Amino acid sequence: MADLQEIVGKVIRQERQLRQMTIKELGEKAGLSEIYVGEIERGQKYPSAKVLESLARALDLDLAELLELMAEEIRSEREPQMTRAIGFTVPSSSGQPRRLVVKNILNMLDEGDVESVADFSAFLLSKHLTPI
Repeated sequence: MADLQEIVGKVIRQERQLRQMTIKELGEKAGLSEIYVGEIERGQKYPSAKVLESLARALDLDLAELLELMAEEIRSEREPQMTRAIGFTVPSSSGQPRRLVVKNILNMLDEGDVESVADFSAFLLSKHLTPI
């Protein structure tokens, strides 16, 4: 399992690449040197909280969203078998992170539509999502 410093770098790199930014562009937008951003992405430097805030803003994310992405990466490394635990594959949506796809699915629900996990799973399956 990767250490936290490597995970931070991996997530920042993935989000930068998702936005089709270069390391230089991210550094300029965050007010950091290109070299420092590269070192963070390679897991060679551990950014301070202030630097994480700058990187999150430069990636058009809230700090909480960036930390959530890091937490998801840690969970996926610890428990990779849990990815499809509820019986469906999350649809891909033009490179959007899975959490945003799921959030959009949840936003389609009316209040009270989901009484339990089973009801939620049945709802998702009824929307013709790809079964495993």
